Amino acid sequence: MYFLTQGIVFGLYAAVLPGPMQAFLLSQIIRSGWKRTLPLALIPLGSDGPVMLSLFFLLSQLPLWFTHGLRIIGGFYILYLAWDAYKTTKRTDEISISDVPQIRQRVTFLKGITMNFLNPNVYIFWATIGVPTILTGWQISPLRGISFALGFYGTMIPATMVWITLFGTIGYLKPAIKITIGRLIIILLIIVGFSMMITGIKAII
Repeated sequence: MYFLTQGIVFGLYAAVLPGPMQAFLLSQIIRSGWKRTLPLALIPLGSDGPVMLSLFFLLSQLPLWFTHGLRIIGGFYILYLAWDAYKTTKRTDEISISDVPQIRQRVTFLKGITMNFLNPNVYIFWATIGVPTILTGWQISPLRGISFALGFYGTMIPATMVWITLFGTIGYLKPAIKITIGRLIIILLIIVGFSMMITGIKAII
């Protein structure tokens, strides 16, 4: 449950908090409607998948202490994400159509994947958090390692679809709701961040 829970936390973070992917989806909702935008929630499967598998095979060839070291670094990075999430919750302005970049040409699934490939956060996340966590769980049993990825995608994709549907049908979430969700994610990130750091330090010691 430990690795599955971590995957769920990060999946929720990736789906809810603003970023390049959310701006991309928002522009597509305005352009083509929420129903046609729903399939684009699957974009991370096409972009993150190759990155995750490549890093998995690369890091699996390195000493175990290196993986534990990455988990410690990942813990610090998670605390940074918590701080970034805190700053995000302080911005309560509604997103308007004028704030969304206009895409003149037809948006395709492939273009969405390309955009995500060019997002450095994808590589940072899987190199310092995602893959080291999967490898740590894999040392116990392959199922535990895989459970992190299942929890991540199993949460992020449905949550992103809910976000698309909410915006397309009843508008963007009210500031108070966004702040509440953001604070909950901050608490979860802090807990997971310190947990990863402590686990990594204990493993090295």
